[in-house]
Amino acid sequence: MKLSIRGPIIPSDNQWIYDLFRMDAVSPKKVQDFLDNIDPSNNEEIVLEINSGGGSVFAASEIYALLKEHPNNVTSKVLGLAASAASFLMLASNRILMTPTGQVMIHNAASMASGDYRDMDHASNILKNTNMAIANAYKLKTGKSHDELLSMMDNETWLTAQQAKQIGLIDEIMFDNGDIANSIVASSNTSFNDGIIPQEIIDKLRNDMLGMQNPNGPEASQLTNLVTNQTNMNPGPQQQKEEPKNMDLETLKNDHPHLFEQVKNLGYQEGVTAENKRIQEIEDLQLPGNEELINKAKFEDKMEASALAVEIIKAEKARGTNYLSNVNKDAAVINQVPGSNAPTDQNKDAQQANALDQALNNTPTEGDNALSNALEGALR
Repeated sequence: MKLSIRGPIIPSDNQWIYDLFRMDAVSPKKVQDFLDNIDPSNNEEIVLEINSGGGSVFAASEIYALLKEHPNNVTSKVLGLAASAASFLMLASNRILMTPTGQVMIHNAASMASGDYRDMDHASNILKNTNMAIANAYKLKTGKSHDELLSMMDNETWLTAQQAKQIGLIDEIMFDNGDIANSIVASSNTSFNDGIIPQEIIDKLRNDMLGMQNPNGPEASQLTNLVTNQTNMNPGPQQQKEEPKNMDLETLKNDHPHLFEQVKNLGYQEGVTAENKRIQEIEDLQLPGNEELINKAKFEDKMEASALAVEIIKAEKARGTNYLSNVNKDAAVINQVPGSNAPTDQNKDAQQANALDQALNNTPTEGDNALSNALEGALR
């Protein structure tokens, strides 16, 4: 029975996206499924065909343990490259063969970290412990000391088949006739790509294809088409005997519960974010006199801010119309009150004032009745 270890070694949670795009990758779940399908009474040898640039140390460690614990005999065949995590995964077998054109690469574990100096010290200690754990597997196979193995890892050591056999890392060179040239490629500055899709790309694909808040929305249709097409393109043994079934949420929940939980959790998070954004946009529309309308939009009608803005404009327009109507009504009442008549003769007041002035300035010789006549005329 052949188990293909090709492409990057990845966590089980990410296996679906590699399968979706028909990319080679291996995860603990994929290996576990393979081992679960082996008849316990069948003692057939398990052959690992390896051509991998490595990947997740912890995923490879889990696969290593699964193979070590299995009762069947396991043989590894390095067909091209066994690098990084794949270099110790191959050691889970009872016998290791390697093509003369293949290579093995061992190096230090690496990771991304952020934070202050304490976080950096903590991350450094984790990496050192991880290197020691990986070196344990090399030591069990080769018998070399930890110091020697850790030095080779520090230098990112590349080994041809001949060199890998010389240090005891493999048992046999395939097709060997004894004429293989002796050479080692080792460099601490070598740039190496293990073929793993960056996590940010996986997250973006998950958000784009699985971020469905509406089960009947366009995102759901895209997911359904992609998963259905992938299922049809890669039928399993049982699926070959059955008609392809459409992928809906219920099928996703039953057949892929872990993926369903990811979709549900992502949908919940996006729903919370969208609701918070809606409430904030409504808060930004606060306008005196519209409190009742705003509260209703928040909690009863679940109205979007754009629709609420239209309602507020209508309410303000109605209030303005009512105000003008009330002003006109008040003016109509005032207009019905009669006004007083204007003075009839403004010159009369001036004449009376002049007469009074003359009377006060006149002497008695001008007539004894002059003052009285003037006062009488002024007061008349």
